[in-house]
Amino acid sequence: MIIEGFFTAAVIFLASLLQGVFGFAFMLVALPLLSFSLTMKTAVPLLSLFLALLSGILTFQLRRHFDYRGILPLLAGAVAGIPAGLLFLIGFSDKAIKTALGIVLIVYAAYSLLFKRMPLRFPAWTGYLFGFFAGTLGGAFNITGPPVVFYLSTREWSKINIVGSLNLFFCITSILVVAFHFAIGNITREIETAFLEFIPVMATGMLAGTYIFKRMNEDTYRKGLFILLFIMGIVLSFK
Repeated sequence: MIIEGFFTAAVIFLASLLQGVFGFAFMLVALPLLSFSLTMKTAVPLLSLFLALLSGILTFQLRRHFDYRGILPLLAGAVAGIPAGLLFLIGFSDKAIKTALGIVLIVYAAYSLLFKRMPLRFPAWTGYLFGFFAGTLGGAFNITGPPVVFYLSTREWSKINIVGSLNLFFCITSILVVAFHFAIGNITREIETAFLEFIPVMATGMLAGTYIFKRMNEDTYRKGLFILLFIMGIVLSFK
């Protein structure tokens, strides 16, 4: 099957735009939408390449705002979790994977909308557990964000340190996920060609997102995003 068309370009543009606005959410938006036109075993490797490039750019921009010690437990757990997630992707049907992804989106969106201000404090060692869960999701869907965002939101860090550390985590785990996909043959010549063709779309979307971020109400935009993710999760879970 040839990976092409306006729909794929529109999804990549929208997801890249939201990544430019919020610093994450590329996979959370792109994967559910592309799952309606592509199999997960095609969509995940393709989007993994885009996420590695996007997070790499953001990591470079935020390179002075990392908390290396705080992020190491998450990375260690993720390294162990990524192979488990890849096995999940290979061994389960598209229906099971989409249902699992839908549940992830529902839980993450509901937490972000309803319990954003709930005070939580996890001990540092739980970073390994959150990292493993994130790695498992990353291997299966390259969606490492929900557990990591949840965990870091409970830390007493400045906003810029959280955002910088998040993107460092995304960059490293995305590279690992892409490497695993190459190793097991998930990234085909067809996927590589599509990636190269849609890079200009991705770049345009991210630049547009950065432009919008400077001129629109961030809280309103975030609420709209999480409501959209919640709806997507319900549709995927019961499709």
